[in-house]
Amino acid sequence: MTQTRCQTMNRTKVAVIGCGHLGTIHARLLAAREDVELVAVVDPSAASRDRVAQSHGCRAIGDPYELVGLVAAAIVAAPTGLHAAVSLPLLEAGLDLLIEKPIAASVEDARAIVTMARRHARVVAVGHVERFNPAWQMAVTRAGRVVSLESARMAPFSFRSMDVGVVHDLLIHDIDLVLSLNPGRLDRVDAHGLIATGGHEDAVRARLVFSSGLVADLSASRIHPAMERRVTLWSSDAIITVDFNAKSVEVVTPSDAVRSGRFVAADVPMDQRAGLKEKFFESILHRQTLAVPEANAIVCEHDDFLSAIRTGRAPTVPASAGAAALEIANRVIDGLVCTRLGAEAGCSTVSIAACGVPGFPYRKTG
Repeated sequence: MTQTRCQTMNRTKVAVIGCGHLGTIHARLLAAREDVELVAVVDPSAASRDRVAQSHGCRAIGDPYELVGLVAAAIVAAPTGLHAAVSLPLLEAGLDLLIEKPIAASVEDARAIVTMARRHARVVAVGHVERFNPAWQMAVTRAGRVVSLESARMAPFSFRSMDVGVVHDLLIHDIDLVLSLNPGRLDRVDAHGLIATGGHEDAVRARLVFSSGLVADLSASRIHPAMERRVTLWSSDAIITVDFNAKSVEVVTPSDAVRSGRFVAADVPMDQRAGLKEKFFESILHRQTLAVPEANAIVCEHDDFLSAIRTGRAPTVPASAGAAALEIANRVIDGLVCTRLGAEAGCSTVSIAACGVPGFPYRKTG
């Protein structure tokens, strides 16, 4: 009985701001936790907030500032353009926040969030959830020093996250993963994109070259026929391919003969090549597929956020990391050469600077 009472007393009071797709997921997962009390959900749409609140037996609120005094922490799943407007007053009032990615719509807003969090000694985590994917974590521990990275993050069009383009919606995940490898200063960006749905960029390929020598080739599309999420890491120790959808990690490592330089393909006698070709990934390079443990990355993200609140340590993805990813994302957009899919020859290259689509207040749609 005493243990149950202590657990109840120590439950962290949390709210979710935004009852769209992601906010609804956050609310469901938080409501299921024994160490959290989901006190309220916030959305300007009465129908949306009432729907989620009734599902979890919590309060339905229309104004985020009404949370002050009710909760210790909140998840901000509002449209990106409203992140700063929602977050800054709550940080000033003493709340800890997990802000969905991207941290803000502009680098200036992101820096304001970083500054406000430091000034008031608040925890701010940013929802770059792939950091918590067990497949990525397994790959990083095996990789050593990464010299090259290639990613593909593709999805069918969903009519979600239309307040931002694919750079802020999808590509920023892989930008954050690259930055987590500490690649140094970004020296060069080359980026090309497609516009197909009449608003922001829908598909992008970008090459990022860093001062450490790391080269990242990143592709993202939200107009792809099939879902694909894959990252390949090259290092002096291994070639590692992560398939986030299949939840698999393939590792290719050198044999002792390759490591020592004793193996030279041109020196292999002709009569031995056919047999060695069949056993190449056994004898010369060793290939193995690792089993990835089952885990819900958003639950792990919640674990990390709550642990940071309770222990005072920095979260895995602090506000400064979210701001850094946004800065690189905006550099990609600034250098982006876009083609409007289906445009007449000679009229295909377009600017995306004014291609905005209004969002819904306090609700992030994807």
